[in-house]
Amino acid sequence: MDGTDYNRPRRPNTDTLTYLKSLPLNEKLAHEEIAAFIAQQGKDTQKQEAQNSQRNDDEEHTETETDQLEYPQIFSAAMAALDEIRNEIASLAGDEFGSQCIETIARITAPYSDLAARKLLYGVAGYMIHLSTHRYGSHVIQTILQSVTSNDKNRNLKDVDIVKVLELDEEDEDHGFKLPSLKDLVLSLSDEIRHVSKDLAVHICGSHVLRSILITLGGCVEIVPDHLVQKSGSVMETGLTKRGKAKTQKKKKKNKTVMMADSVRNNASFSQFERIETPRVDSNDIVVQESLFAIIQELTSLDLTDAKDIGPWKPGNLQQLVCNPSAGPLLLVLIKIVIHLDKTEARDAIDDELLTEQEKANRSISDFRLGIQSSQVQFSTGTMAERLVKRILCWNESNTDDERQEIAGDIIYGFAGETRGSHMVETILRTSNDSFYAKFCDAGKFFESNTFQDYSRHDVSNFIIQTLLNTARTRDQVEKLIKCVESLIEDGYILDLKNRRKGIFWRTVEMAAKFRIGQETILKFIRKGFGAVTSNNSIEMKDCITNLINLRIPQDGKRFLELDANGARAVYQLLRFVPRLCGDTLSAIISSYDASELEFMCNDGLASKCIIDGILDGPTNIKPFSQAVKRLFEKLKGRWIALSVHRVGHHTVKKIFKKLTNIEDRASLSKELANGINRLNGNAIGRSIIIDCAVKDYMEGEEVWNNAVKKLLEKECFLEEILKGDVGAEKKRKRKRKKGDKSTNEEQDSKKVKS
Repeated sequence: MDGTDYNRPRRPNTDTLTYLKSLPLNEKLAHEEIAAFIAQQGKDTQKQEAQNSQRNDDEEHTETETDQLEYPQIFSAAMAALDEIRNEIASLAGDEFGSQCIETIARITAPYSDLAARKLLYGVAGYMIHLSTHRYGSHVIQTILQSVTSNDKNRNLKDVDIVKVLELDEEDEDHGFKLPSLKDLVLSLSDEIRHVSKDLAVHICGSHVLRSILITLGGCVEIVPDHLVQKSGSVMETGLTKRGKAKTQKKKKKNKTVMMADSVRNNASFSQFERIETPRVDSNDIVVQESLFAIIQELTSLDLTDAKDIGPWKPGNLQQLVCNPSAGPLLLVLIKIVIHLDKTEARDAIDDELLTEQEKANRSISDFRLGIQSSQVQFSTGTMAERLVKRILCWNESNTDDERQEIAGDIIYGFAGETRGSHMVETILRTSNDSFYAKFCDAGKFFESNTFQDYSRHDVSNFIIQTLLNTARTRDQVEKLIKCVESLIEDGYILDLKNRRKGIFWRTVEMAAKFRIGQETILKFIRKGFGAVTSNNSIEMKDCITNLINLRIPQDGKRFLELDANGARAVYQLLRFVPRLCGDTLSAIISSYDASELEFMCNDGLASKCIIDGILDGPTNIKPFSQAVKRLFEKLKGRWIALSVHRVGHHTVKKIFKKLTNIEDRASLSKELANGINRLNGNAIGRSIIIDCAVKDYMEGEEVWNNAVKKLLEKECFLEEILKGDVGAEKKRKRKRKKGDKSTNEEQDSKKVKS
């Protein structure tokens, strides 16, 4: 791109900047005002008769409420400001302060007003190439495009006629000139940058603008993890949304236990999208899809509209784009967008309707600490997404199933050793259908022992091995992978802390626990591996567990416990083995650490989830888990009050009260908590413990306490049955079937180990 290919806006007017500085625009408060106003208007419409009947009784309250819920003032001010600057948007987008103001105005107005979105898009039309490569202008373009496809259901406004409720005039009157429609404006911006899409893809700012264009044309929005939705005013604060907002001066200390979890990373290969239906830009419209396919063809030289475009291809510029720091993540997003073009459903929502927002956030945090990644949508055989992946890999369709893909194998091997290219391999492993997954692994020689070890010992490609272990589809594949990893466990390479490969061991244990294959083999090789590392051939399981966890108590001046995140997660998965194999692991945890160390674990987010909950989430009604719960309770006696008022530790108190099998032990716990009831009453966490552990009922007498505990346990069982869907006779049939499956799996495991 040379400087004559694009228009450049003039400098912003200083008077306009002064005007923008005088505006009291608060984005969070603006959305709250709009939501409250719309909710009140909806109540007035739906319950008019009920309100009329109660008007005499609640007259004073109604008048006060009406006075408080005036028309949203900040929204009105933002709409007025947009009218003032509509002809200077491109100029302001290149200014640091001006760009921040435009982004704030866009986030306030565009989700509710089509006219506002049209004005913003029209204001940057003709300047797209310049603004896309500008450090401030690129953020403005992204924010405007995101606001255009903003999903109103996140603010519970899905079925509300916003234009009617907010009394918006969506007809633009400016000397007889009528703004183009939203679809035409988006298509115009897309056509403006299409011919330079390859240049923008490798630009640090331009790649993000191109990404936003692709997402808009594809009709997708990024899924925000549930535990991040509640933060910072229910908005996920990325680098984009933080701009223009005050930042606190206080620096927050980071928990090293989470920072050590280097195998669970935040990047484009983990991002997820869902397809939405919006009348603004219909992604099913033929013209919109043609614009999207035109950009894809410019980037990849693949015509998705022509099913006969199947190669053969040779490696070239596209593979270089995959390994580019800017273009690589863009292509990962492109694959996921194309996947959604082939599918009507975006993701499976399991039990989401039965959970509150806080419960969803808690589940999301729990999955994050355990390293559990939500399943991604997979492309089907013969779809456009599969053709796009094959184009990237230069897949030879003329080869038979028995012939190896030599060129694709070389490309996979090259990607695996490169930082950005490895993300592409991981994405393909997660999103492939079962048939292509097997062919892809065969082309990359992932099931061959020498190649597997080569990948495992590399500083980059070892993460691909972790993803491979996490995404294995069949029992046959699992058996091959366990054979490949056995030697790495036996010689201690992936167990030695200095090699930083415990992530491979964690994923291996997780895979064995999931498929119930090779569990006894792994336990046998753990001792051999740590024996090789410590030069002690008679090492006990107790020492193996402590080496995996690598616990370090915080010293003076430190706040957080330190432990090996991957090792702790491996211990959690060891506790998911069949119960008869968990005895040594449970005994090692309880006997290796004293009461103070166990208390530190209960108060640490990662340690409590992986180790303490690893015990309490097991089948605690049978041995050896019931014995471990009993020993854990006895060891922490005298510390339950302190745990009950801790932000993290109180979860252990609630859980162990339900998991104790002896009624006398429950009474002992309630008695200890009753002795510190004044301390428990000091905060909300302690008061919740008083209710969930029947502390006040214990103080009223044994009979009252017994009845209260019985009701609590019945309620807990009832809720579990609802969530699991096991009710009545169906539940009994499932239990019988599970027992049969369990015994069959154990017999198969024992036969394989003997052989």
